[in-house]
Amino acid sequence: MRFKFWRLEFDFDGDDAKVVVPIILLLVAVLTTDINPIWLIGSLAVYFVLYFLWGDTVSAIKRFVANRNMRCPKCKNRKIILQGYQTYKSDEHYPYYFCDSCKTTSILTDGGLLQISGR
Repeated sequence: MRFKFWRLEFDFDGDDAKVVVPIILLLVAVLTTDINPIWLIGSLAVYFVLYFLWGDTVSAIKRFVANRNMRCPKCKNRKIILQGYQTYKSDEHYPYYFCDSCKTTSILTDGGLLQISGR
């Protein structure tokens, strides 16, 4: 939606509405209700923190959990080395990892690391 205000022209879309509408609702609530304005402003602040930071926080937590699950299936050591990509019992290429502490080679599958050889 486009707005013209004197010589200025503005584009207003759904993403802008997610920011502007809560501010307008805050102003209306402060002027018309008996609720403490500090509570209203605090709730607006929580909304904006969740709106702007929630996606980044969730993706950071997912990366952290994925890194914690990347460990040797035999000795549970997290210091593994990517050797490269090769096929394993199919045409699909899997990343091969080598654990330096127990000398185990494993591949990364959907279920995590799978041990394929070791001493």
